[in-house]
Amino acid sequence: MEQYGKMVEDMRAVFKSGKTKTRDWRVSQLNAVIRFLTEKQREICEALKLDLLKDGYDSIVDEVAFCIDEAKWFLSNLNRLMKDKKKSVQLVNIGSTAYVHCEPLGVILDIGAWNYPIQIPISTMINIIAAGNCIVIKPSELAENTSKLLANLLPNYMDPDCVKVIEGGVPETTALLKLKWDHVIYTGSGPVGKIVYKAAAEHLTPCTLELGGKCPSYVDARSDLDSVCNRICWAKFKNAGQTCISVDYIMVQASVEEAFIQKLCDTIKEQYTDNPAQCDSYCQIINDRHFQRVSDLLDSSPGANIRLGGVSDRTARYFSPTVVTGVGPSDRMMQEEIFGPLLPVFAVRDHKEAIDFINGREKALHVNVFSKDKAVIDEFVQRTSSGGVSANDCIIFRIERGLPFGGVGASGFGCYGGDSGFENFSHRKSVLVKPQGMEFLNKMMRYSPHTPEKMKRLQFIFKLPERLNALLKGLAVFVPAAVIIGVVLYFGITKGKFLSDRCNSTLM
Repeated sequence: MEQYGKMVEDMRAVFKSGKTKTRDWRVSQLNAVIRFLTEKQREICEALKLDLLKDGYDSIVDEVAFCIDEAKWFLSNLNRLMKDKKKSVQLVNIGSTAYVHCEPLGVILDIGAWNYPIQIPISTMINIIAAGNCIVIKPSELAENTSKLLANLLPNYMDPDCVKVIEGGVPETTALLKLKWDHVIYTGSGPVGKIVYKAAAEHLTPCTLELGGKCPSYVDARSDLDSVCNRICWAKFKNAGQTCISVDYIMVQASVEEAFIQKLCDTIKEQYTDNPAQCDSYCQIINDRHFQRVSDLLDSSPGANIRLGGVSDRTARYFSPTVVTGVGPSDRMMQEEIFGPLLPVFAVRDHKEAIDFINGREKALHVNVFSKDKAVIDEFVQRTSSGGVSANDCIIFRIERGLPFGGVGASGFGCYGGDSGFENFSHRKSVLVKPQGMEFLNKMMRYSPHTPEKMKRLQFIFKLPERLNALLKGLAVFVPAAVIIGVVLYFGITKGKFLSDRCNSTLM
């Protein structure tokens, strides 16, 4: 505890020196991240293989390339993000300058997750250092090989005074949470999120909590089932279902339920073969405890009908892609976040029933809707509350830097990614710069004694915008009318003169 306290104290002193606030420092650190990810790509892939049995493709695309792209985005947009945002002023502040200045928060604690053990802590770090902060990364101890890699290799690239990696489990995390931070970001489960939030509240420390939850999907009868099943299968069983924005369950319009299930099962076999255990693209469950949790979820639904899969190997921590029907709404599989390769499917009458079902539960991190009908998509956007909505795809929205990533309600709060990440890890400071002259105006209205004459002047000022708006509306009608009248008169006079000249010419 004491060594952590001294570490944070030293980092706060560095932050107060202004070192991290400069553009040059931020650029140097973003480039350092890119070098780390590029030069240590082989070691990263090896660690991910050991922890999650990820193949090279998923390791590079989902973890390494994702973060490199994000760092490059911030490098391209840093000048714009750091620039003060000018604002308009009221009449009483005419002559003044108003703007919003984004200042870094300070020293931030990032408690990472095990399911994407490179992408999540590194992506978060990129947002944090782009905003000009110091950061302490606590990788998940469950992905022990990746955690060790970050602790051993990342400090060789980053500024050691401003970026630290602390390994450990619950005792180390608990000790870190007892300290005062300027912000804490945690990615993981709701129960642990409550512990983090409670600890941060002791110091009134703001938090960003990415908590996952149930992510529903709806498929309507007019959808292209081939396209839908390809995208759902890819999103759901990527990383063996251990993705917070993965498809948690599917509601399909009753008239196509059986056709959808059959197509989904066929698609799983296409993407992961008849024996996913031998497929290099299929991952393993992170550890024995989570393997048991997934097994218990399946066993806890007495009415479950396994349409595909259900095969497991505890020694290899292998659990096959599993499609299940007959799961009741009160079963554990429909109450808890699955976070594994189990996919419940059930029929609904239409999209309205699906929306009512979603609204009867905790707010989701993400909602997916598959429909060719824009009205149906709009209804999901307007009538459901979630961190985000994807129409006709899943997960892929995460590559869009213009879209904030975060939850709402039980799925978390706060967001990051692109502009949102920069603002989330900054304080948006209001600044008003006013000249010292023109004091006579303040004496006429602002200062004591408060006389009836001052009140009249003040009321005049308050009503002035309304009067100006009315004047502008009047001008908007008058000016075009005046122009039209002028044009008519001009051509009328010109034409009359022309006819007069013709008549005079004829008479002569």
